[in-house]
Amino acid sequence: MSLQIGLNGRFFEQNWRPARDEIDFAAASGFASIQFQGKPAGLQVAALGADFASIRQQLETKQITAVMEINLQIDATGRAATGQTPFEVLEANLPAITGLGCKYVHWHLNNQPVLEFQHVAELEIGLQPQFAAGVALAQQHGFKFGFEHNDPILRLFTTPQACRQLLDAVSDLGFVWDFNHTLPEDLAGFLQLIPRMSMLHISDTPLPEVNCHLPLGMGTIDIPTYCQTLVAANFHGPAILEIGGLPKSGGYGRDTDAALIDSLACLKAALL
Repeated sequence: MSLQIGLNGRFFEQNWRPARDEIDFAAASGFASIQFQGKPAGLQVAALGADFASIRQQLETKQITAVMEINLQIDATGRAATGQTPFEVLEANLPAITGLGCKYVHWHLNNQPVLEFQHVAELEIGLQPQFAAGVALAQQHGFKFGFEHNDPILRLFTTPQACRQLLDAVSDLGFVWDFNHTLPEDLAGFLQLIPRMSMLHISDTPLPEVNCHLPLGMGTIDIPTYCQTLVAANFHGPAILEIGGLPKSGGYGRDTDAALIDSLACLKAALL
């Protein structure tokens, strides 16, 4: 299957289970990948309930691909609240990336507070050397590095044009397309980026409202059409179900075992 369908590991304070239990669930349910969440200080063993080596061994035994998202709020200077640059945060997570055997890693950068549009454009260009350094580090350590676009309200890397500009500036940088962040009027532009896509984030939302992170079938995204377009364009890579919900869509915790299994079935059906 061209899409390695996976789940966003439930390693959150309000929704946590040991990594080994989550991997067992993923394997038993038919998932092919799992997403870990990087941290500013680096993902630590304590957050997973087991050491990296044993988790990696289990992943390899179960034939599940590990990926990592680093979701990071940055200010107008491109730094996190800790003072770190995105690249420094990537370096802090390198022990977990290599220890877990992550094959794909990406930044999901968002600016807080939201910037004026002219400052957003300056920041997007100013971050290009950080992305280039991330690609170089990834090539050195054997993983694919990319970035994810945002909900349009956040302004940073939200349009196909802004994402194309970054991809044109940084060779070998991957793009993570999020179905649930995509306005209908931007769909065609994002589909043009399929050749650079390294990963997908998939959830549902009641379009034209975006970023609700609902289980599949609870929104109005045409999941089969999106998937068939990807398959026709020869996309291959992880497709992570991020169906946990947000406060605006009724709160977190929608990613129950049952909801994940049901969304997996919906996604598999969309690929037929």
